[in-house]
Amino acid sequence: MKKLITYLFLVVALIGVLLSTVFLGKTTVHLAYVTDRNYLPYVETSIYSAFKNKKPETFYQIHVIAKDFTDEDIKEIKKLETDSLKINIYPMKPLNLDISHLGRFASFEISLQKLFIADYLKIDKVLYLDADTLVLDDLSKPYQTDIKDVYVAAVKDGLMYQHPEHIAEIGLSWRNFYFNSGIMLLNLAKIREDNIIKSALIYFNTHQEIFGDQDVLNVVFKDKVAPLSYRYNCNSTFFEEKSADFLSKFYGEQVPTPPQKVYETAAVLHFAGHKPWTPYFNHPYLKDLWFRYSKLTKDVLQK
Repeated sequence: MKKLITYLFLVVALIGVLLSTVFLGKTTVHLAYVTDRNYLPYVETSIYSAFKNKKPETFYQIHVIAKDFTDEDIKEIKKLETDSLKINIYPMKPLNLDISHLGRFASFEISLQKLFIADYLKIDKVLYLDADTLVLDDLSKPYQTDIKDVYVAAVKDGLMYQHPEHIAEIGLSWRNFYFNSGIMLLNLAKIREDNIIKSALIYFNTHQEIFGDQDVLNVVFKDKVAPLSYRYNCNSTFFEEKSADFLSKFYGEQVPTPPQKVYETAAVLHFAGHKPWTPYFNHPYLKDLWFRYSKLTKDVLQK
């Protein structure tokens, strides 16, 4: 019975995907999330922010790979659906991995599901977002980035200058590009064609102290990576730590100053460190902004 339910979920999701591709001439953008039900409110807030700030002609097809969602959870999140945003739920499959390989990064266990997105979603490409994000601009432009010859387009991670020894340890100093996996435009067709999931599993099973999916994907994607503007993965911790001049050179594009100007012009804010819904987050502008969208989301869900 459980297998039948899972199969039905997948059939419904596939029908939704097919319908979206012919939806009244709109530009279809596929977005994906990986989450458990503890992060449901934050995924909902991210999804609603994406809807609130998209162009009228953009159609969002949302794919949520979900752990432990109840029927009520699914009913709730689907309240966010509109004529131009549809949500498909994919029950999360168990990880057949030895999680001890994560070592001190064991809290990143659920993120390992990102390694299997190409198996879950039978589409050619998808823009993946972590749950701890706010989308403040239409995402059709980054979605149209040319990735036919690469596996991913993503944004540089400040880990490159914060911990260069880590980049060296995983053998990526030569590439001068270590990306953050919180927002990724993934070429799912090429990932499947080149059997990258197998390479990811081999790497994971033969290494220790792995920084979640991020290390694995950075290594197995080799030189098949392309940069995205920092605007599509604007991590507040980086812009508070370094000067605009330093970051402009790091990202290879002009970064405005002061940091609030960066946040005001960001397309996607990523709260990769402390979360705005916790007492540890102390940035007034960003905290207020996130709670504003959280309230708007709750207002929709309570109707």
